[in-house]
Amino acid sequence: MDKLFNKGWFIKLSSIVIAVMLFFMVNMDGTPNQPGGLPTVTDSTNILEEVDLNVYYDDENYVLMDAPETVQVTLEGPKNVLTVAEITHPQQELYIDLTGKEAGTHYEQVKYREFPSNVDVSVNPAYVEVTIQERQTVSFPVDVQLENEGDIEDGHAIGTPTVEPSTVNITSAQGVLEQIDSARAIVDMAGRNTNFEDSVPVVLYDKDGNVLDVNADPPAVEVVVPVTSPNKEVPVRINRTGELPDGVAIESITTDPEVVNVFGPVDVINKISFIDGVTLDLSEIETAGEDSFEVDIPLPEGIESIDPETITVTVDVTVEQEREFTDFEIDVTGLGDAQSIDFIDPEEGTLDLLVSGSSEALNRLEREDLQVTLDVEGLEEGEHDVSLEFIGPQNLKFEQTGTSAIFTLSDGSTAVNNPSGEQEETDESIDSGSENENTDTDTGTGTNSDPSDDSDNKINTEIEMNGIEEEEITESEPEEETDSSSS
Repeated sequence: MDKLFNKGWFIKLSSIVIAVMLFFMVNMDGTPNQPGGLPTVTDSTNILEEVDLNVYYDDENYVLMDAPETVQVTLEGPKNVLTVAEITHPQQELYIDLTGKEAGTHYEQVKYREFPSNVDVSVNPAYVEVTIQERQTVSFPVDVQLENEGDIEDGHAIGTPTVEPSTVNITSAQGVLEQIDSARAIVDMAGRNTNFEDSVPVVLYDKDGNVLDVNADPPAVEVVVPVTSPNKEVPVRINRTGELPDGVAIESITTDPEVVNVFGPVDVINKISFIDGVTLDLSEIETAGEDSFEVDIPLPEGIESIDPETITVTVDVTVEQEREFTDFEIDVTGLGDAQSIDFIDPEEGTLDLLVSGSSEALNRLEREDLQVTLDVEGLEEGEHDVSLEFIGPQNLKFEQTGTSAIFTLSDGSTAVNNPSGEQEETDESIDSGSENENTDTDTGTGTNSDPSDDSDNKINTEIEMNGIEEEEITESEPEEETDSSSS
């Protein structure tokens, strides 16, 4: 059987048989049978509604502005022919040919083709008006229109959108181009909390905000809308480890950029005043000059991101110089209200402070910029040996770092107080005063006063000795009376 289908004569014979069968089927429909003869062929009419009307014109230089899209077609002829014509309808066409015509409005007859020759074709309307205009191309900037900006997540901010390409071309008739007011790419921002990047169609509007049925080239553009979480700028603190080589000092340490942006929840970034955790190893610096290091910025806990993620640290190293501040006083902290301190080493609580660094840093250094502190908080009475703390501007080195101070602490709670609460002399000072008084009496000095003066002295002595045991006062009285009588 397959071999028969490959034979040309078999295919031709099959086609003839199918055609004859189709002819009899069409003419037998609705036609009374006539014994001993062939069926009679009758005429029929077919009306085709809304048949597409094609317009041919120079579309490279002109734009079709106005033309009917469809027309009505009436077909009259043998029913079998009309049936065949209906089957072959896609091959039939109604059209207007404006090829070679100038721009303007033209009144043209509707033409047709590919209909059977024995079929009468009538078109309604037979003539139509068609308008073509000269084609023009104009560029329009694309505006990004953000909708629902207030519906982004709390604390986030919308940056300036960017669009690529920034303009689109509109090719149409002058009358259409004159209607265009703007080309827009519309972005819905509701619920967004990160950067938006997508291909967005371009929509053309007239001055009243109505959408125009005009295509842009390209029909869509790439839009990027920055959406940033709460952020603020903070500096980066450079920690140091290792030691510089002998004879060199740091002139300056700078970062590029000087600050970084931290992004995250408001309550988190408000607690951050600087970025910590960046460490510079000074042992990697070998000689004087300028060295640069690329370092990564650590991400603090609770922070979403940092921009930039790396910075450049530049260290300017120069030859080391020294400067001395003589008789620099040690600042004692943590001393109790009743405590007193007596320095043993260094004496008088002062030292010759030796500072080293770059010449520029030392030249602008003032005594007030430096501090040597001794913390005695919580120490008891007695002798102590405590390390001193040296405080000053960065990039300076204190040669006495690690030096300690030797001192004694005394508790002043044994001091004698009078009833009014004022501190008075101790027993030792009173005894000393009594000895002086007796010495003056024995040598005859101060004895020319009358007995009333002795009474006054006795009263004053009793006042000064308030708080001393009564026995001591009693023992001193006979001596004073004896001295007075002998004089």
